[in-house]
Amino acid sequence: MNTEEQIEKEIQEKNLNAPRLTPEDIDRVIISETYTKLPSGKAMICELTLRNGFSVRGESACVSKKNFNEEIGMKISRENARNKVWKLEGYLLQQGLMPTTLDTRQVARVCHEVNRAYCKTIGDNSQPSWENAPAWQKVSAIDGVHFHLSNPDAGPSASHKNWMADKEADGWKYGPVKDPEKKEHPCMVPYEQLPVEQRAKDYLFIAVVKAMCYGHGY
Repeated sequence: MNTEEQIEKEIQEKNLNAPRLTPEDIDRVIISETYTKLPSGKAMICELTLRNGFSVRGESACVSKKNFNEEIGMKISRENARNKVWKLEGYLLQQGLMPTTLDTRQVARVCHEVNRAYCKTIGDNSQPSWENAPAWQKVSAIDGVHFHLSNPDAGPSASHKNWMADKEADGWKYGPVKDPEKKEHPCMVPYEQLPVEQRAKDYLFIAVVKAMCYGHGY
């Protein structure tokens, strides 16, 4: 178990459940990596491309060319690049949690809890409470709120399309059963192909956003 895994294990054991990032959150946003050995023969550059198209770079180098090892150079340069992703994702999470005229985090929380309650009525008990939801799920709900605040006339189909685009960017695909590990979800289909009970989720989400944000300066 490496140091990062040890720290994550300790965080979980101490039940530190406030919004935060996990190693899995960082790995999830990385979609590709490339390595370039510099002409000097003693330095390596790693470029990580993130799901939104942005890229970050990390490097490794040794003083003596005789000590250069390509495998070690790749590991160190990737770790240095990945550390930059932590900072960027931390900024985005903090940005999403910032209060505005009306705290969009609170709106997202209500949307999440309404969805969780509705899911229970149709036999789906897989949704965690807002307090126990992973950071990526909270950010997704907050992004959904921002989408409808920016597009007040967007209907349920547009809401679903926005959700699908976010999921696809994160590597999700269709699967008959929701599986976060495989990134498969039965709702990864066009809105028109969704069962009626699944379409209702988008109506509920929009209704909560409009009910809570109406009259608050949006």
